[in-house]
Amino acid sequence: MSFSLEICAYSSHSVSIAAHADAHRVELCSGRLEGGTTPSLGLIQEALQFTGLGVFPIVRPRGGDFCYSTSEFNEMLRDIEMCRNMGVQGIVTGILHPDGSFDINRLQQLKYAAGPLTFCIHRAIDMCLNPLEAVDVLIDLGVTRILSSGARNTALEGIEMLDRMLDRANGRIEIMAGSGVNVHQIETLWNVGIRHFHASASSNFPSPMQFRNPQITMGKDGDQDEYLRAEADPQKVQSMMEKLVELSNSDR
Repeated sequence: MSFSLEICAYSSHSVSIAAHADAHRVELCSGRLEGGTTPSLGLIQEALQFTGLGVFPIVRPRGGDFCYSTSEFNEMLRDIEMCRNMGVQGIVTGILHPDGSFDINRLQQLKYAAGPLTFCIHRAIDMCLNPLEAVDVLIDLGVTRILSSGARNTALEGIEMLDRMLDRANGRIEIMAGSGVNVHQIETLWNVGIRHFHASASSNFPSPMQFRNPQITMGKDGDQDEYLRAEADPQKVQSMMEKLVELSNSDR
């Protein structure tokens, strides 16, 4: 594959948008305001209805950092077993030690539990002590793909680190740029060698609710308006796919 587009999907509707726009796969998540947590059984089952679309659930028991307790790690093992039995193509995960290094012992256990599934690492690498050294460590572990923003808030801000990670990887592992990626940034990232892209490609859509109780909110203070729904936007996904095809054709 000369390039790939992965859509971060928080709902079955967003999965449907990704599938119909011919995206290559979805990173399937719940917990959008937490940056993605392990999706529900029902969401995974719905996503798997779209044959031809890669379904990669994130295995992350909570938001926040990536240093997990024993009980949280046990949850992750059980979630991977569930995902494997359901027939997903791969999983996305990551665990760090308190000192910021990757917890290789527990990652090895997760990888063993995943068996033949494609094993990918998420933006835990952006929160680790040394992302460049981590690339070598994750290659040795047998990881297929790393999602990264170059240890910055957005991939465009972290483009220098992404470039260095690509050099370090030297084709031994896929480096996928994510966080804030949109159609206007793809060419800049492409020009440093990125060929794998991760995006929510989302917009806010109004809820169909007509009655709205003004005396109560269901979210925490500062959360997004609960009568707006962030979903993958068909036009955004399609425009990203078209741009990638254009860039791929120009390289031939």
